[in-house]
Amino acid sequence: MKSISLKKTGASEKITAIVFFILFVIIAFLCIYPLFWAFNNSLKTFDDYRQNSFTITNTWSFSNYGEVFTSFEYDDVNYFGMLFNSLWVVVVKVFVNVASSAMLAYAIARFRFPGKELLYVIVIFVNTIPIIGSGPAAFKLLDFLGMVENPLTIWISWASGFDFAFIVLYGYFKGVSPAYSEAAYIDGAGELRTFFTIILPQVVPCLVAIMITQAIGVWNDYGTIMIYLRESPNLAYGLYMYNTDSRYAENSKPVYFAAAVISAIPIIILYASTQNLILTNMTAGGLKG
Repeated sequence: MKSISLKKTGASEKITAIVFFILFVIIAFLCIYPLFWAFNNSLKTFDDYRQNSFTITNTWSFSNYGEVFTSFEYDDVNYFGMLFNSLWVVVVKVFVNVASSAMLAYAIARFRFPGKELLYVIVIFVNTIPIIGSGPAAFKLLDFLGMVENPLTIWISWASGFDFAFIVLYGYFKGVSPAYSEAAYIDGAGELRTFFTIILPQVVPCLVAIMITQAIGVWNDYGTIMIYLRESPNLAYGLYMYNTDSRYAENSKPVYFAAAVISAIPIIILYASTQNLILTNMTAGGLKG
């Protein structure tokens, strides 16, 4: 009887493995096909694309990639201008957001003060329940403060700290032994020195993983630019408008796909080269009381 049950268990495991394998193959195909479709259309002439966008091209028109750097533009901002805007938005927004999240998470995780539990609940509430109606109020507030279309001050609105980075860092800070802080206090270190020289270096891998995941999201974010920085379009917003504005999209679809492929390359390389770091450190954090 035992041998029969073991055989049944082995057979069920094989069937489960086969089912999951098929599902993963389907998911992989659904993820890869849009990339292949975009790359295939980026090599077509406009006439070939207009006839059928799903056939494999025979033309291999690499000139579309050259036109990205010469004719791809929106509101007099060319590809290099959009690239510059994408880079500075990614660097500033990720740094400001992660820095504010780290300081807020450290304070709530390591200190006792009135309202600590309330702040923690607010952060969890903000991250679990989308407050869609806050958009117009946020825009009106930032417009009143003169931050809309102002790259010099818009970064202040990105220093909220109430996001997923807080949740992960909160778990990490809760896991760091208090003995490190106590030893630093005995040696005469203050709170800031303890945080920056003792505690923060221990969570650097987590910080890097969070920065990478946020950079991917910010690189592809056109909504923020559309609302607050229309005069400084990044690549994501430029591609969105280039695809929807009839002045550009009517006869330039292959160039649009070429620009999309070029814009996706840095993010694909970044994620492919750091996926082990991201998965290891993002799963090590989490909620810990």
